[in-house]
Amino acid sequence: MRDGRLVFSASLTYRLNNLRSKKLTMTPARPGRIASIDFCRVIAVFAVIMIHTKPFMRDLFPSAGWRLPEYIFNQPARFAVPFFFMVAGYFLGKTLAAKDRWAKVARYERRLLVLLVAWSILYTLIPSFWPHLQQMGYQQLTFAKIQQLLAAPLHLIFQGAKVHLWFLPALMLGVLLLALCVQGGRTLPAVVVAVLLFVFGLLGGSYSVTPIGFHVPFSTRDGPFVSMICLTIGYLFQTKKTVCSPVQALLVSAAGLLLQVLETWMLWKYFEVPWLAHDFLIGTVLTAAGLLLFALAAPNLGRRSKLESLGKYTLGVYACHYLFVDALGPLTYLFELHIWQLLFPLLVYLLSVALTGVLARQPWLKALVA
Repeated sequence: MRDGRLVFSASLTYRLNNLRSKKLTMTPARPGRIASIDFCRVIAVFAVIMIHTKPFMRDLFPSAGWRLPEYIFNQPARFAVPFFFMVAGYFLGKTLAAKDRWAKVARYERRLLVLLVAWSILYTLIPSFWPHLQQMGYQQLTFAKIQQLLAAPLHLIFQGAKVHLWFLPALMLGVLLLALCVQGGRTLPAVVVAVLLFVFGLLGGSYSVTPIGFHVPFSTRDGPFVSMICLTIGYLFQTKKTVCSPVQALLVSAAGLLLQVLETWMLWKYFEVPWLAHDFLIGTVLTAAGLLLFALAAPNLGRRSKLESLGKYTLGVYACHYLFVDALGPLTYLFELHIWQLLFPLLVYLLSVALTGVLARQPWLKALVA
């Protein structure tokens, strides 16, 4: 009888230990992913969609006195792409410290190049404005688009075939510069180059109309002018193990947003620069840096939430969302309703997630979104 109890006790102990081990391994942390960063990625890509869908834009609501709704949905959302650059720089920290870093950088660059070329081809072949398709026909419309792209080769190289694809060549150039600057573990060259490029980008961009600014024949949003400083900030957060409390991080982000508003107001007040004319300002970068610090300070934010699970689709959503902006865009002029201004970006996001999910499940198409 005693032997029976011992056998039963041993069996029960084994089962309990087995259950505990299963419980512990049911939801392992995904290697290379941080829940809070995935959570913030979703917010950031939705902010990009808000910029491109232009809720409450001026030509639909000309009678509004102060452009507060339009401004709220545009300028503060500019943190998104700098945030993406910083996240890329953060995860590149370990890559650039590896012995085979140049092989890894080459693979990284090749992947971005494939995305740029593939989506440029798709956006060239897919009509961007359906009413024009009815007027001109597919062949004539596509030929006209190709002619327009070839007429500005530098524009094509630095922006691709669609305006939002500038992110990819800017990231490629920034990563290459960062990898060159941090050889031997040195960070000062990267900081110096990043600051110089950023200052040039500001003075040749939003600050070009000020006494210290100058005009350049291209957009300083493109290329490494903003990507390099954001990549460097993310890289430094990784290599220097930068930490702060969530409250401190939010204060940094709030300070950046206030600075961005102040810059925008001053440029409008004293130099008549439109409120919505800025791709990035000093405050934009600070806002994005604060958000990344917040994500690193609260790594479990959004864990097991729907937003975290959608974070892995961010690159695909970013790449394909303009398909739906173009497809649904003409409806904006049919439904001049306030509710449509909010539904439009939401529909674009949901449709982009759906398409990205479908493409990600096809082995031969997965490279388009991942």
